[in-house]
Amino acid sequence: MRSYIKLIALMLCNLSMLGRAFVNINVYGTGLYLPYSIGVVGYIKNNIPIPDYNITGISGGAWCSLLYTQEDDMSNHDTIWDYSVGKEVSRICLHNDLRIFQNNVGKNMKLRYADKKPLNLEKISIVSTNVNKLYNMKNEKHGNFDNIDDLIDFCLCSSYIPYISGSTFSKKYKGSFYIDGEVKSTIHAESNKKNTIDIDRFMWGRQFTRKELLYLDKDKSRELFTNGWEDTKNNKDKILDILKNYKNIP
Repeated sequence: MRSYIKLIALMLCNLSMLGRAFVNINVYGTGLYLPYSIGVVGYIKNNIPIPDYNITGISGGAWCSLLYTQEDDMSNHDTIWDYSVGKEVSRICLHNDLRIFQNNVGKNMKLRYADKKPLNLEKISIVSTNVNKLYNMKNEKHGNFDNIDDLIDFCLCSSYIPYISGSTFSKKYKGSFYIDGEVKSTIHAESNKKNTIDIDRFMWGRQFTRKELLYLDKDKSRELFTNGWEDTKNNKDKILDILKNYKNIP
């Protein structure tokens, strides 16, 4: 009798899923152009509600994915900078400050969500490069995180640049060692599917200067964020066209 009830429940669950489509959101590496991708993700979060989604982040895209799942409002650049990077930090240099950035972001994000119920942990996956065997490095896609701290720890792995983000070659997570997920990225091959949004800084054809490859200050970060937000706003119809078969989009 119990098995019969479980079978009926499973059938009802499957019927309830008919007509629903899950949108796949892939957020790729960013480098110090991270604020641009946050602006893209922020506009989608605030203006194109997608109730049923799966989001995958890699490298800087891991932090975009974290914000997308945990924040209700991603419209204010300075607010995001202050609670993630830190109010006291005004400039990030690639070769000198990424250790501070990694330490601050990990610590600050854990503090921000310490007293909050984590949201949508079942919807997020993060990609990082496993370097247990240097001759056979491979991407690993992790999901079903235990809690918000667990998610943040793997985001730190996904964006860890050897000897620049910290004093060691790799970052340890649950007995294995990882570095930046873009080193051996494979999720590009998984994209181009129906109802998939691929997010990177090149998606709207914007041209960037090389200056942001070396350092980023708060003013330039705000400009990049605004560019990402406005570029996505101007291309909203392209996002909606990708999702035209998704019935829950208003």
